Amino acid sequence: MVVAIDGPSGVGKSTVARAVADALGIPYLDTGAYYRMATLVALRRKVAVDDAPGILAALSGAIVDFVDGRLLLDGADVSAELRSGEVTAAVSAVSAHRSVRAAVVELQRAWVREHGAAPSSRAATSAPWCFPTPRSKCSSPPTR
Repeated sequence: MVVAIDGPSGVGKSTVARAVADALGIPYLDTGAYYRMATLVALRRKVAVDDAPGILAALSGAIVDFVDGRLLLDGADVSAELRSGEVTAAVSAVSAHRSVRAAVVELQRAWVREHGAAPSSRAATSAPWCFPTPRSKCSSPPTR
């Protein structure tokens, strides 16, 4: 089962997604952690944040899992590193690349196909990104 929750930044998507996941007994997927993971991989491999092909090459072969709210990269819990100042400073630049976003979304989709989930994202239900046909969709109205 997939219950996708989207909406603008700062409206509580993650809080709602965690509560829905708990209530339904399905995993919560922190989609933002995946973008931070892509950034961490680029930084670890000394790939410039403006080098989309280099970031994609660095990501290829990475084994990513999300277990009990922790992101595992190649079997190691990197959750704390994902919130480091260095990653925070670079994540917008890395996620600005359409090709990197597409690769990250595919990693998320693969995980959800295996586990089911309640993902939250600013575009969780928007085609072609993320989960355009979840069993249930929750989104907030656009803000002006």
